[in-house]
Amino acid sequence: MIMRKLLLVIIFGLPSAIMGEPTYSKPHGSYAQSFALSIRGDNAGAEIRYTTDGSEPTLTSNRYTGPFIVSKTLVVRAAEFINGERLSKVTTASYIFPSMLKGQTNRPEGYPMEWGKFCSIVGVAPADYEMDPELTSDGTFVQKMVEGFQDLPILSIVTNRDNLFNQTNDETTGGIYIYTGCPVGDDTGRGWERPVSVELFGGEQEYDMTVDCALKLHGGHSRLPEKNPKHSFRLTFKDDYGPSKLHYPIYGEEYIETFNSLVVRTFFGDSWLIPEYYLHQAQYIRDMWMRMMQKRMRYPHSEGVYVHTFINGLYWGIYNLSERIDDSYCKTHFGGKKEDYDIIKQEGPLIASEGNLQKWNELISLSSNASQTSVYNRIVGANGNEPLLDVDNFIDYMLLNLYAGNADWDYHNWFAVRNRKSADVGFRFVCWDSETIFLDVKQNLLDLKNAGCPTALFHNLMLNDTFKHRFIDRAWLRLSENGLLTERHVVELWDSLYQTISGALYAESARWGDYRRDVHPYLQRGDLFTVDYHYMRERKRLITSYFPQRTGIFVQQLKDKGWYAKCEPPIFMVNGHEAEEEEALQAGDVLTLQGGSKIFYTTDGSDPIIWTITSMGKEGPSAIDYTIGDNLLNDTSEQGTLTIRAICQSIQGWSPTVERTFYIKSSTGTKLPKAGSVSSTEIYDIWGHKMMKGILPKGIYIIDGKKSVIK
Repeated sequence: MIMRKLLLVIIFGLPSAIMGEPTYSKPHGSYAQSFALSIRGDNAGAEIRYTTDGSEPTLTSNRYTGPFIVSKTLVVRAAEFINGERLSKVTTASYIFPSMLKGQTNRPEGYPMEWGKFCSIVGVAPADYEMDPELTSDGTFVQKMVEGFQDLPILSIVTNRDNLFNQTNDETTGGIYIYTGCPVGDDTGRGWERPVSVELFGGEQEYDMTVDCALKLHGGHSRLPEKNPKHSFRLTFKDDYGPSKLHYPIYGEEYIETFNSLVVRTFFGDSWLIPEYYLHQAQYIRDMWMRMMQKRMRYPHSEGVYVHTFINGLYWGIYNLSERIDDSYCKTHFGGKKEDYDIIKQEGPLIASEGNLQKWNELISLSSNASQTSVYNRIVGANGNEPLLDVDNFIDYMLLNLYAGNADWDYHNWFAVRNRKSADVGFRFVCWDSETIFLDVKQNLLDLKNAGCPTALFHNLMLNDTFKHRFIDRAWLRLSENGLLTERHVVELWDSLYQTISGALYAESARWGDYRRDVHPYLQRGDLFTVDYHYMRERKRLITSYFPQRTGIFVQQLKDKGWYAKCEPPIFMVNGHEAEEEEALQAGDVLTLQGGSKIFYTTDGSDPIIWTITSMGKEGPSAIDYTIGDNLLNDTSEQGTLTIRAICQSIQGWSPTVERTFYIKSSTGTKLPKAGSVSSTEIYDIWGHKMMKGILPKGIYIIDGKKSVIK
């Protein structure tokens, strides 16, 4: 017991006078049957006071005298008191009964019938708490809702209801759900934060977390009550509220486990609440798809997990618990000190949310002359220059947004990050708030050019032939054959996200699907949005019409701009057959190249062709003019790796440059290492991008400075 009290002081920063914590006979969780709940204290002679409305217990709260029955969703908070003083920390436990959700009414006791004033129009937002009775009167629907409720973990936010809904305009006592800090009209409330207890439990991951932290509203136009009644939140971990950092594997044991803040993201632009009726193509997947596709490309990204969210026991819908891109994120993922990072974004004006704009402005300024080789070398860090841009990350980021037809970008909704003190890598781009994608299969953003933004940088760099041909290389990698932006991979990721939330969507439909019809139509009266009709109609359009066509349409758009390869790249052949993606070789094998009228290759990692201002191209200093039939393994019989970069020329022009790395087995038959856990913190893929420790897929990596192959 003494050791546990000591840990409480260390983890939660408790004053020395506050020791111990009440515990509960049943853990927080999702329940189907009623039960008797007991509360046990840590301090002899103390009395336990508890609440069930989310508020912190005081001397006037219910006095615990013995077990009581819990038969419906209930939030319990308890503390110990002696001689009028609170002796323990306040503990919280949420008990959720999914089968009772259908009875959530629009008049919960103590909650206001109106929320905050509208910001861009006249009026006050009507409050909305109920699960739609038209849907919940259908037994089949309720069964689907209850069954689907088990698919996601539960995030329970517990706090004094005045912290959210107090209608007094006061910085310390006003309700943050009333005063939302709108970006237009009235920014009262922006930055206000309130103490909360947050629990994360259940789901396939079997979460079991409770933490005290600060809560504030998050987002831009999703704060406007007329546009979106279901606001996003930010959880921030500070000494004043609880631990200064959250230490918990939110995204799995193989991922980072330390967080300074998290975002509880709604799906404003991809939800049934968006007021523009023509955009009611809600899938609750779009933004997460972009972030997870960037992850599959092996770049820095914002992780996320879908959650059912409750506020003081009231169901609030599906959210995505996401990493926030801030200085703590950069330090954790990339190393160094928090204060060393520049984080550039645009939400209205261009700003550095951390650091300053100096290097970003330098990058944009230099890019206007990027056609000059000397200037481009400064940008990419060649010839001893400090790099300002991670070229491959930037190209893939652009391909991803252009392919997806991101219609709410890049005049805002983007992040670029860079370490000023350890600038071995330039600005890297992280996808964020990409909810307006996959709308028009013919969407063409290739001419988009917003000053000071990624699109302007892109167009400036495309005037440099080295960059342009690197773009062509990466476009081929992502859009041809087995590329990540081809139908198979796109749909595979899309369906994996759909399967995660498919059952949970019924609860979201009951909670918010009727809002634009019954509560606040705003621009136009909406429907009662449902899963089986509205959601599945849009899903069918994407699966049968959009995804099968989009890659081909996008490739043609690139070709029309002269931004796609004119012929196919060389083919790597092993013993007469096309080499497999991760094929291992041994002494005596024959490795050859096929394709085009001429083939050039290198084995030192350099480009075989150097591009000139005329785009004609000339052989690089290490380039080898390949002779058809030559065996590339003649001098590589020792165990190790062989990396080849190759390009071919045909009557149509140049192919993209392709790179393959082969593992050469020794004659003694040494076994290849298998995919598994890697604990080292210095792991890079073959493109030089830093990887996370943990389970790595098969491939070739640089681990602690040495090439390693995981088979």
